[in-house]
Amino acid sequence: MSLLSPLNDQHNALGATFTDFSGWQMPLHYGSILKEHLHVRESVGIFDISHMGAVFISGRESAVWLDKHLANDLESLAIEQAHYSFLLNDDGGVIDDLIVYRLAEDVFFVVPNASGVDAVTNHLISCIGEADVRLENRSGSVVSIAVQGKLSQTLMQGVFPQIDFSDLKKNDLKLVDGESDSLIIARTGYTGSDGFEIFTDVEEGRALWDRLINNDLGVECHVCGLGSRDTLRIEAGYPLYGNELNTSLTPIQAGLGFFVGAELKQTLKERLPENLPKIVYFKVLEKAPPPRSGYEIFEGESSIGKVTSGCLSPLLGEGIGFALVNRKISLNESEKYAIFIRNRKYSLMFVKRGII
Repeated sequence: MSLLSPLNDQHNALGATFTDFSGWQMPLHYGSILKEHLHVRESVGIFDISHMGAVFISGRESAVWLDKHLANDLESLAIEQAHYSFLLNDDGGVIDDLIVYRLAEDVFFVVPNASGVDAVTNHLISCIGEADVRLENRSGSVVSIAVQGKLSQTLMQGVFPQIDFSDLKKNDLKLVDGESDSLIIARTGYTGSDGFEIFTDVEEGRALWDRLINNDLGVECHVCGLGSRDTLRIEAGYPLYGNELNTSLTPIQAGLGFFVGAELKQTLKERLPENLPKIVYFKVLEKAPPPRSGYEIFEGESSIGKVTSGCLSPLLGEGIGFALVNRKISLNESEKYAIFIRNRKYSLMFVKRGII
């Protein structure tokens, strides 16, 4: 039986079409993935992301301990800041990618993917040993809401007037007292548009969801499902664990080495032969059906890899996505590569990650 979001009753009342995602029944869309995607790009959309993990780590040694076990420099993370990181295995493969929020000097909030909660918590617990560190896995009991889009600041300013959002920079966060629980409000997101993510308990979260949708601020807040969340992140060039990241690929191979600390990055590079597969971003140059996971990529007559994620960009109307390729490629070569879709090859080129 699938796990249900604490907001499941709200989704049913709004007419959501559901999908199974990592064991959770979550909204795929509320009528149109395309419309929901464009609402985010043009105004503001709201997503239930309560399927994501919610792990609190505290204790006198928590900062030093986390710095040892995550892939980038945690000591540079100020209080009320967040950053993207990785938990790696001994070979440098990605156990999971996650966001780390520093709530206080020795209090951290870690958000792994829904599929990675058990792997992350089990790995971290096994590493605690005698360290003065406490780990509390509250996954499933936290409501997580993403407010995304170019009007997101306007909406959030009206709902939370006690915060000056013009001073809240990318990856900054604030803690706000609610009726039943505190709210973590961070300028983070997974769409490529401006936006915020909010984390709180179930009672507070349900009330906030209704307040955002039914606001009296003159800002129409559109509910969005995981379908548009996927197309938005592909346009932005953001990876999805299980597609562009896994335990067999290092962040270097995934093209995400800039999120790895300098010393570890050098170590990973030294371990890697140059001919290992890597993740690259592409754009289809002809009108074609949507590129999908598993479609083959060719250089001439040689298959060089397969699509890991793809879609028709709602902004461009062109095929875009990620592929795992097994040889060195060149960017912006318009006549060198092709994708095989429905018994036909269509020309593509590899480009820098993301179109927005």
